[in-house]
Amino acid sequence: MNPISSVSINTYAVASPNVITGEDDKVGSSLVIPVDEPSAGDELRVDSPNANIEAVEGQSDPIKALKKQIAETQKMLAEQQAQLANAQKGAASDEQKAQEVMQLQAQIAVTASNLQVLQAALLQAMFSVDVHA
Repeated sequence: MNPISSVSINTYAVASPNVITGEDDKVGSSLVIPVDEPSAGDELRVDSPNANIEAVEGQSDPIKALKKQIAETQKMLAEQQAQLANAQKGAASDEQKAQEVMQLQAQIAVTASNLQVLQAALLQAMFSVDVHA
């Protein structure tokens, strides 16, 4: 009989002693430095010339991005459907054709599913109401 072993991983933080002092955490004591709330005119700036972070000038438009992704996915779906048609007309053996057709059909199913998800996300983005003031 084979022995069975298991490993349990806890993804939640466990209460532990204070790492810096080695003492137990005390209620009310905090090593976190308080931060002022940002005002409307505050900007995020990085003081490192080698950070390789491009400045964000304005908010990107998620609707335009989703429309672009949908167009690309539709193009990919059309290409896959053309590949499927060519595979069905091909001169390979029936077994090879069947294998290739099944593979292409699986790819088409995944692409069509991705397209539906993108379209749903677009509808949600178009009709969502921003409740944050």
